[in-house]
Amino acid sequence: MANRTVSNERRSKRKAPKLGSSKKGSATALRGRISALREELEKAAAGLNYSSESDYPFRFFTLPAEDETDLTPQGFLSRIGVSQQFIDEVSLPIDRLVEERTLDGFFPTDDDLAEYYGIDASDPKIVSESKRFRKLETVLKKRLRGVKVLRVGQVEIRCYIAGLDEDGNIAGLVTTAIET
Repeated sequence: MANRTVSNERRSKRKAPKLGSSKKGSATALRGRISALREELEKAAAGLNYSSESDYPFRFFTLPAEDETDLTPQGFLSRIGVSQQFIDEVSLPIDRLVEERTLDGFFPTDDDLAEYYGIDASDPKIVSESKRFRKLETVLKKRLRGVKVLRVGQVEIRCYIAGLDEDGNIAGLVTTAIET
């Protein structure tokens, strides 16, 4: 009996390192999921620019999140490193530092693109680019929960198209809008 007990103890001791290695496996799997998400979003956004008073590309970003409140304007500011002390010091209400918008209407319409390029909305260039923006929007909605646009700043505004990934972290694309 004593030998069996020792054997069982040895077995359980042998299992412990496997648990540790599965934690590493989880971290590896997480990196793989983030990498796949990044690749899919970057592919959908490749060659597209956000046009305001200047044109800026879309870049992938990800941030750790503790819960869904990190995707609120106040929580998001905290996640990107804006402290409550800074908010208090600049004496601006949160809604002047960050503005939350829906994803619907963020990307340009056919008419917006036609006006920007100075050509007819039925032009193949407009049709093609419009389809790419619609595809990007579809990919964002498919891969992220609760997608919204968080616009941070004034004049030079960082536009975070953000949602929660399958692991509950914040992820998406960021671009810049210039509004004077």
